[in-house]
Amino acid sequence: MAELLADPRAIWAVVLIVVVPVLVVGVGELEERLRQRDSVFTGIVATVRRWAIPLFTVWALARGLLDLEPSRAIVRVIGTALLLTLAAVALQAVRIVVAALRRRGRDDRRGLPALVLALPRLVVVLVTFWILLDGVWGVDLTAAFTALGVTSLVVSFALQDTLSGLASGFLLLSDAPFQPGDWIKFGDLEGRVKDINWRSSRIEDRNGDLVVVPNSQLANAVIVNFDEPARLHRVVVPVQVAFSNPPTLAKEMLLDAARSTPGVLADPPPTARVVQIDDPLMGYEVDLWIEDFSRAPRVRSDFGSLVWYQSERHGVPLPSPAYDLYVYDGPQAQVSGKPDLAEIRRRLRGAPLLGQLDQDDVGRLAAAGRAVRFAAGETILEGDAARRDLCVIWSGRARVVFELPDGGLAEAAELGPGDLFGQISRIDRARAGARVVAVTDCELVVVEEEAAGAVASRNPALAEVLNQLAATRRRRIERMIDAAMRRSDDEGGDAG
Repeated sequence: MAELLADPRAIWAVVLIVVVPVLVVGVGELEERLRQRDSVFTGIVATVRRWAIPLFTVWALARGLLDLEPSRAIVRVIGTALLLTLAAVALQAVRIVVAALRRRGRDDRRGLPALVLALPRLVVVLVTFWILLDGVWGVDLTAAFTALGVTSLVVSFALQDTLSGLASGFLLLSDAPFQPGDWIKFGDLEGRVKDINWRSSRIEDRNGDLVVVPNSQLANAVIVNFDEPARLHRVVVPVQVAFSNPPTLAKEMLLDAARSTPGVLADPPPTARVVQIDDPLMGYEVDLWIEDFSRAPRVRSDFGSLVWYQSERHGVPLPSPAYDLYVYDGPQAQVSGKPDLAEIRRRLRGAPLLGQLDQDDVGRLAAAGRAVRFAAGETILEGDAARRDLCVIWSGRARVVFELPDGGLAEAAELGPGDLFGQISRIDRARAGARVVAVTDCELVVVEEEAAGAVASRNPALAEVLNQLAATRRRRIERMIDAAMRRSDDEGGDAG
């Protein structure tokens, strides 16, 4: 037995007679199992069974049993075919691994760049080429590599800028300080990354222009990534108000404007702080938290617009021009620009339901009324407001909306000039969550609850009409909620 194993031909014979058939049966069974499971490795096993094992058998027969020299052409051809087959199997395995890494990269924004994923294929090709020339065909690569080294030295001096850019691109892709889709800033350039390659990165700025930046500049620059480690971003907006405003009232006005600004998050909540105390001005900074930095200019603009409306409603004057501060009384000048008592009386009489009141009652309402403005999209009245002031629309349009049980919003009524409303959804406020929202910029006359109630008590007909109007709106809201709940129950039953 020892003498038999000492003979190389006997070992090759055992391999060809025993090992190869067992390997063929085992690989065939494995291929069938993988095909039944629809595995991605089925192609690899099939290549091994159909090509690698037969070529290995022929090569082993030629080298082991027939004892052909490695320099024979037939042996080299068979060895080349076998080596290329094994390289194809390795490339298939690399492709499966790369595809898995790419899928993980879509879920994880910090996935590996595509060019880095191409390196394993390059390594497989280079190693195969080396073994093929040196091991199979016996080509001496020493002289070739010497000449290649000298040529590379010359080329590196001639293309040092280009090679530097390629090296910077490789380091940038490996470090991955940003990904396509991220909003970044470096130097004076700010925009969204569209593409990254070996030599340069393409960035779309706020003007919609595509800027191509060499990676060598990015590799040496300080980069601010507004999407990492999270998309949450703070926008700081400085605001100045008149010195005569109490800070508590000014902060309340600024926070109301911040909470009404589209795109501003409720968590973390906006904050306001005093940063300057200098008569005739006081400086504040308001922190607005957003999730998309590209919307920051729009958020600043919308917030500034709402500050104007909120300052008027809160009675917090904004700074007037410098010459007005010294020549006129700024707050008094702002008050004088508001509608006077006669104008408020005229606006109240424009409402059909109030036009039939006598002069004294209209005067009482006007004395307790004030003109306020709301921007489009602002909430004029919440359903659970503590007060029930009477509101009369002078200009603009609004609508009564409420929240459905499924979280959606529905419209209950459209309001226009001359329409009245007050506390809404009073009977079922927790269930309906109704509120009045401005559709366009609106100007209202708001009459205090006490005065409106006193006038309504002296005019039973007006009180009855107002009660009927409120009851009609409540019934409509309740009917729409009941219908929505029935639809929800029906959908739940169908799902069950």
